Amino acid sequence: MSDICDFEWSNNRFRHNLTISDLQKGYNKNEPTDRSRALIALKELIGASMDYALKDKSCFQDDEFLFRFLYARKFNVNDAFQLVINYHAYRQRNGSLLQRLSVLDENIQLALRDGFPGVLPNRDRRGRKVLIFLAANWDYSSYSLVTVYRAMLLSIEKLLEDKQNQANGFIAIVDWTNFTFRQSSNLNPKVLKLMIEGLQDCFPVRFKAIHFIGQPWYVEAALAVIRPFLKEKTRERIKLHGGNLSTLHDCVARDILPTELGGEGPTFNPLNWYHELLESSQISTKPAPSYILSQPQFYTKSPAPLATATITTTTTATAHNGGGGDFLKSTKAAVVKIGVLTTKANDPAANMLLGVGSDT
Repeated sequence: MSDICDFEWSNNRFRHNLTISDLQKGYNKNEPTDRSRALIALKELIGASMDYALKDKSCFQDDEFLFRFLYARKFNVNDAFQLVINYHAYRQRNGSLLQRLSVLDENIQLALRDGFPGVLPNRDRRGRKVLIFLAANWDYSSYSLVTVYRAMLLSIEKLLEDKQNQANGFIAIVDWTNFTFRQSSNLNPKVLKLMIEGLQDCFPVRFKAIHFIGQPWYVEAALAVIRPFLKEKTRERIKLHGGNLSTLHDCVARDILPTELGGEGPTFNPLNWYHELLESSQISTKPAPSYILSQPQFYTKSPAPLATATITTTTTATAHNGGGGDFLKSTKAAVVKIGVLTTKANDPAANMLLGVGSDT
């Protein structure tokens, strides 16, 4: 059998011969010519694929989107192609999880405000973006582990718009200090497995290192449970530092770390990343393509005039009838209160309809 594989794009505009070695080798990401050749090869595989996960080939023409998968697999075309399939298949299997993934989702906002995740402003010495998780901040009574995962995916989607993040990858630092046993009991094993599957095998993201500090015994027990689902390379990248911050500082320079992690930087403020996401969500002027995880939703305020008008009429009538200054003040306060409630009812950031059903 020939080692030459012919693939034709469905629109028959191009034809390109790819050798088996072309598909298996890793192109040089630093060479523009190699990057272009790898992109062409990946497009041909997608165009010729009969896999059900790729029944929608709309990503076919989006070069920037496809480059994410090439960078995630070091420009190995075969591996990048398999990652594209995994990505679309995962989305099809978990439609409710990824539905209406937006920073204006009320529950996602709660997670982001608590720092799930937080993003440090400076990169490490290897140019990698640093994600921070202060596990003790998790209010499991207000939002679930699923919401934490959704907030992570939303953040990663935004960060992957930067080519440098695609090329250099990420590191994560999870501080388990003061994380209680009761909180750990809400680490749903099924959700953890879903997170591992997505982040490890389906999304175009590379975590080059995952650092655990201050982890109690029950966190290590949970890690032992999920360890069989981790690839060997992933297991090797998880570093357990316990209470020894000096070993963390050997891996991540202190000058980029916040004071909470023994660093020389300013105190960690999770609201910085939350506000950045909010602002960027209002810049887009058109809907995102269907294959993109996050879908922009715009913040609007439209108070209902009927409720306010009714109270205003009552206020006027009462004033003419000599109802007294105290009653007038209380009625005006009611107008303000109803105006606020009406605004919240029309505010997508405070509307549960934007969530994925109940947050359980």
